Amino acid sequence: MKVLVTGADGFVGEHLVEELLGVGHDVAASTLTLPPTRDTLSVDQLAAAEWKAADVRDHDALYRLISVVRPDQIYHLAGFASGALARDQAAKAMEVNAGGTVNLCEAVVAVRDEFPGFNPRILVMGSGDSYGDAALEDVPLAEGLGLRPVSTYGLSKAAQELAAHTYRRARALRVLVVRSFNLVGPGQAPHFVVPDFCNQAARIACGREREQVMHVGNLDVERDFTDVRDGVRAFRMVMDLEKPAAAYNVASGLSVPIRRILDWILDEAGVKPEIVCDPSRCRPGEISRIRGDAARIRSETGWAPERDIEASVREVYRWIARRYVSTHDAASPDSEGMSE
Repeated sequence: MKVLVTGADGFVGEHLVEELLGVGHDVAASTLTLPPTRDTLSVDQLAAAEWKAADVRDHDALYRLISVVRPDQIYHLAGFASGALARDQAAKAMEVNAGGTVNLCEAVVAVRDEFPGFNPRILVMGSGDSYGDAALEDVPLAEGLGLRPVSTYGLSKAAQELAAHTYRRARALRVLVVRSFNLVGPGQAPHFVVPDFCNQAARIACGREREQVMHVGNLDVERDFTDVRDGVRAFRMVMDLEKPAAAYNVASGLSVPIRRILDWILDEAGVKPEIVCDPSRCRPGEISRIRGDAARIRSETGWAPERDIEASVREVYRWIARRYVSTHDAASPDSEGMSE
């Protein structure tokens, strides 16, 4: 099967490329620029995919890409994946997440018009953040709830999803959305909570910080975490359904306090620093507990997380700590392509 992945050299993208190659798919991997960054893919895996450059803000570039590849399936992952970045660049987040999805769908329509019979299934990676303050009333969050985003990132992902569903209805594209809750694993960018804590703890453990201090945000909030490798397996299983629904949650169904995540990391690092709450790391109006309902994907595909989230968090710490140990450059973990 010929498969196209946009955003293929991001955190989730690399793990998805590995998953798809592992089941024997022919993978065309699209990135913003070439050569792609490589973080978790092996050299052999990097060579096994066919890498293409395309900016999702450029309709013509997407048209050329899709007309050449003509994939059976498209996994659309390219976009802003960070709430912090979206908050700082709101208009760009909307342009990339929502506008990029419109460009992709328009490009598919144009190629379909040119090549009768071309009708790929398209998976758009949405976000549990789109539920927004629905989490104040309904936990766990199920697909039937309305989308009520309260952040710029959630707004951009809700708009992206609305665009995808519009093309499903109005242009008969075979589009589905996965609303992914927090994914964690090797290769995630350092501004996300787990790698951020791991980087701070590793610097302390390796003696690269004079003060034994860790800076944190609100440790009392609870979030639904899934290992990224379980997440991308869920994506693939949904895409292989004969008649998928319009949207699926990808979630563990469990909410874990951020304080517990920190405890696992400090235990793995073997350090006991002073914990300092930094107000700049706390989001105004932050929802205290978020938990996804994954009953739909479980019942239709049989998917369930296979990796224990504590083991996954500890693995992320070891993955990051090895980089500090193996180099004399104290900044190396932040400069080795850890990007979305």
